[in-house]
Amino acid sequence: MQRDYILRLIEQVAQLLARAIRQRESTSPQESLQSVMAGCERLFGMEASRLFQFTPEQHVAMLVEGEDEDTAFQKILIYAALNEEAGRCYHQLGKSTAARNSFVNALRLVLKARQLFPDLTPPAFAPKAEALLSRLADQPLDSDTAALLASTAK
Repeated sequence: MQRDYILRLIEQVAQLLARAIRQRESTSPQESLQSVMAGCERLFGMEASRLFQFTPEQHVAMLVEGEDEDTAFQKILIYAALNEEAGRCYHQLGKSTAARNSFVNALRLVLKARQLFPDLTPPAFAPKAEALLSRLADQPLDSDTAALLASTAK
């Protein structure tokens, strides 16, 4: 029963992500960001104002707590996909710092999922680390992200 609930939750967040992508592609990046926020709120079960008081590491801990490996892996990666979409929206809005921060968060989440669950295959919606690195190539990565990248490259 709990597993069915989690699968429905992931499906609902994936639908919000798909809506956000459609909105951004139809030149509505601001509406897309609202859908991204709704997806984050749904995934974590709390309002964005409360959710974003936590660090990315705390977000990961919240996503994996009490979950089996596959579910935790998918939850981290759907959150990474929401961050990647936020980055695309911010880029389209000309907010380069916010875009970069969102892309870095997405990369860190993908790398953390890889580190925690190295034997699992990412779902289709998962951002690709290589694509995120390409988007971030104009500036060096912060030391924490660079260390995480180095640890998962082994």
